[in-house]
Amino acid sequence: MDEEDSSYRWETEYERTWETIQEDDSGSLKAVGGDGEEGRRRRHKAKERIRLGMMRHLFLVIDLSSAMEEKDLRPSRLSCTLKVVVISTNQHKVHIRRQTAIFVCLQVVENFILEFFDQNPISQLGVIVTRSSKAEKVTDLGGNPRQHVSKLKEMASCRGEPSLQNAMEMAMQSLKHVPSHASREILIVMGSLTTCDPGDILVTCESLTAHQIQCSIIGLAAEVHLCKKICENTKGQYSVILDESHYKELLMQHVTPPPAMASAEASLIRMGFPHHHSTASPSYSM
Repeated sequence: MDEEDSSYRWETEYERTWETIQEDDSGSLKAVGGDGEEGRRRRHKAKERIRLGMMRHLFLVIDLSSAMEEKDLRPSRLSCTLKVVVISTNQHKVHIRRQTAIFVCLQVVENFILEFFDQNPISQLGVIVTRSSKAEKVTDLGGNPRQHVSKLKEMASCRGEPSLQNAMEMAMQSLKHVPSHASREILIVMGSLTTCDPGDILVTCESLTAHQIQCSIIGLAAEVHLCKKICENTKGQYSVILDESHYKELLMQHVTPPPAMASAEASLIRMGFPHHHSTASPSYSM
């Protein structure tokens, strides 16, 4: 077997790039070999215009289990995740390889957080991490992106197994009290193929459906039937990444607000300047 054919996709990501483009009749360059990233973007933009929800309440759940230290995403899954989330931290340079990996992972998440509040200025976001079969709330629901970013930078190393049930239960305790006119969402970045839960996770899934909480999962390894079933029951999206660029694209798709629920309560709020009234008798104005 040829050595090039037996290599991983990420090992040849930046090799032989000239084979992916060709010149057309007019002399312009175009990509070959399928739709690729641009094709996925065009299909995403081609979706019909629908009414979107303005107020969002989203919990971002990040897997910090030992599976996030796998090297299939360079330099590691955690590093790539952090790289996708952060934009404006180029001034902090780390020269140790392990710290760089974790820092890159935080960058990815911070990038998503900053873009989320840029596109959803009146929404709220919270961060939960799961490791050692437990769930830890990093930040509660809030509208301050700097607070979320600063707390993410204090994340420790990966260890143990994740617990989807504990993470979803923790998020549900806060989201179930959100007013019905706002969306209730959970976005999970899952690198492990297993979950260590204290009970029946399908019961938790039914509770999410009863409280109209939408759960979406982005898998970093392979498709898991349980994750797919959770997303289907809660009307969320389940995706598995192909490479780092596809990872960024899937994460940024959740920046756009989801369609507004037809059963959402709607009420008009009277707004404007106060009216001027004149009276015949003298009066004082404060």
